[in-house]
Amino acid sequence: MPLPKLPRLSFKSVIAVAIVPVLIVPLIKWDVDATTPKAPETPPAVVGVANAVTTELAPVHWAPGSVISRQDAKVASEQDGRVVRVVDVGQKVRAGEALAVLDDTALKLQEQQGAADLARIQAQLDMAARQEQRYAQLAAQQNIARAQYEQLRAERDMLAQDRARAQSMLAQTRHQRTQMVVRAPFDGVVAERSVQLGEYVNTGDAVARLVDTGAQEVRVRAPVDLAKHLSVGTPVKVRVGKNADAAKERTHPVSALVPVGDEASRQLELRIAMDVGELPVGTAVDVGMPSAGTRSVVAVPRDAVILRREGDFVLRVAANDMAERLPVKTGTQVDGMVEVEGAVKPGDRLIVRGGERIEAGQAVTIQQELSRATASR
Repeated sequence: MPLPKLPRLSFKSVIAVAIVPVLIVPLIKWDVDATTPKAPETPPAVVGVANAVTTELAPVHWAPGSVISRQDAKVASEQDGRVVRVVDVGQKVRAGEALAVLDDTALKLQEQQGAADLARIQAQLDMAARQEQRYAQLAAQQNIARAQYEQLRAERDMLAQDRARAQSMLAQTRHQRTQMVVRAPFDGVVAERSVQLGEYVNTGDAVARLVDTGAQEVRVRAPVDLAKHLSVGTPVKVRVGKNADAAKERTHPVSALVPVGDEASRQLELRIAMDVGELPVGTAVDVGMPSAGTRSVVAVPRDAVILRREGDFVLRVAANDMAERLPVKTGTQVDGMVEVEGAVKPGDRLIVRGGERIEAGQAVTIQQELSRATASR
């Protein structure tokens, strides 16, 4: 069966059919763009800022130290004996209180014997004194030889010396009895007990370790090169741990300086006075001491410096409230302020809060302008 013949299209009709889709597609795209909502613009980041300043800073050398007590003693016994009483570890004692008591039975008997010997000699001396008086009268009347009288006086003098010796021996025995009680030389806490109940101790054996927790100081060693920058009364910084923040640092004066360096380590020793009960004895601390003279530098709060592997930088808020990235080189750090070298100038507003995710060129809104003390915390 033959197919029906289609009507023949003219050349103008073909061109018209081809142009229609080209004209319709832009209209459709324009319509879609008109109906699609635009994404909202990112609002400015809210930040806190602080100003860069010009200040006087001195390089600080940090060295490890320890809190010690100025009175820390291993109290020893001055007599031999068996322990009948001893203090417990951790017990607080006052100066003069007993740390340990030794058995003094033998000395008690020796004291009784010494007292009896003294009484006997005293009786003999009294009799000799009375005889001397009678012999003196007889000698004056020439009824006895002068030699007999002088011999009696010599015997009386010897008895006086025997009495003095007996008194000394008795006093020594009584003193030894008092030493059978080992007493605390100062107020403190028993940190260690070296003997147990019933043990026998010899003269010079340690009984207990006594520590005065109210007399604290820091002992630290420093290179001898720093001696010219240190003296008694020089303020230094003491902090607990190397990662402690500035709020935990305290300033104390140097209380003693031993200007003699060790031949092996080339270091000298410093003592730093501490407040009563500020830190427990034995606490590890770091001591910051000046290592050079003060100098004028540009400093920024520590929180303004952003540390990155490729280099440190700060974010400055420009006049148009846009963040600018300024590379810096850090130096001395004191009291939460860091010395910087670079394009930072005194008075520049630097981001110290909220700048962790801010990029250069981003708009910011200043919420608060922090003071130096607040920014350094």
